[in-house]
Amino acid sequence: MEGKIIALEGSEGSGRTFHANALRMYLEEQGYGVVTFGLGLSKLMGEPLAKKKRDIVFQRRTLFLSYVTDLADQVENLVKPMIKAGFLALADGYTSTLIAWGLTRGLEIDWMKDVLSSLPKADISIGLTSTPEEVIRRILRKKGSLDPLSSGIDICINEELFSSYRQYLEQFQNHLKTLMTNSFMVDTTRNYEVVRSEIVKIIGDRID
Repeated sequence: MEGKIIALEGSEGSGRTFHANALRMYLEEQGYGVVTFGLGLSKLMGEPLAKKKRDIVFQRRTLFLSYVTDLADQVENLVKPMIKAGFLALADGYTSTLIAWGLTRGLEIDWMKDVLSSLPKADISIGLTSTPEEVIRRILRKKGSLDPLSSGIDICINEELFSSYRQYLEQFQNHLKTLMTNSFMVDTTRNYEVVRSEIVKIIGDRID
């Protein structure tokens, strides 16, 4: 039996990585083999992407293509072989996250979908959202600063970092909700156990 791709989609600070790790632990406890992948996590492109993100004038279209290359490398060399072996592939950010990122920066949706068409669709997708204030608090607690590209400085929303990020996040999450109209959306502002239980129920009802 082939495995499935499960995608957790959302902005930085939405709880995406946190809940991906929690979901992996749960699935492994249930006896499933799980492999994780996601945006910026390939050996081929992970470090180059991290360096390029520090340059806020880096061409957005080129950066989008770099993220796609990053995902494609992981899909071909890790995800597809493991799915054939019956594993669940858990994505910490996948195509909807990347498209929402691009839409917020003015990239054309048809062009992005065409570029991403070679990647397999997720079997189960869950969008994670939270309030801008909570997202900012999480990022500052974890990193001590906001990522210029994530905060929207590169698209010049305005000159003030925190209000810029707030506006960026609102736009990003609106795009994500539109893209995931037929998928599941989970508000991660709530208590961790409540959110974890909701995600587990969604996945548990659909992987067997």
